[in-house]
Amino acid sequence: MAAESTPCIPNPRIELKCCVDSSMLGPLRQFVSAVARTVGFSDQQVDEIEICVDEACANALEHAYAAEPYQREFPSNDRNICIEMAFVGNELTVRVIDHGRGADHEFHQKLKDLEQYLESDKERFRGLGFYLMHKFMDQVAVHSLPGKGTTVELKKIRK
Repeated sequence: MAAESTPCIPNPRIELKCCVDSSMLGPLRQFVSAVARTVGFSDQQVDEIEICVDEACANALEHAYAAEPYQREFPSNDRNICIEMAFVGNELTVRVIDHGRGADHEFHQKLKDLEQYLESDKERFRGLGFYLMHKFMDQVAVHSLPGKGTTVELKKIRK
C-alpha cells in the first residue's frame, strides 16, 4: 500500500511536519515523549515509544531521500517527514510518514526478532530498529512502495 493511500488515524490527532535533518531528531523525540507522557503513559512506556519513533525517523533520514543511480534527486525543501499522533481509548497511534523513494516488501519484513538479527548478513541488515519496534510496540505496520514513500505505523496500549 502506498504511503499516500494509507487511512488517516482518527481525530483528534496531532500532526507535526518538518524537514528531515539529523538536527531535528532531538526535538522530534521531545515532542513525541511529551505527548505520550501527557496522555498517561509510564516513564518506561514513554522511553519505548520514543526509541521506536526515533528509529522510524532515523530510517526516513537515512533511506527515504538518499540518492541512488537513476532515481530522482530530492531538493532539500522536499525532504519532509510528518509525524501523526492520536490517542483513542488506551491506544496511542504514531505514524511516521515520508514521501521519499519508498522500499520494497523485503525491506520492511526483516528483523522482527533478535535471532534473525544474529543470523543475518550484517552487511545487508545492520540495524536493530525494526527489531526494537516489534519488541516495544503492540503493533507495527509498514506501508511502502518504491517511489511513493513509506509510512511506519506504531501502536502502543497504555497499561
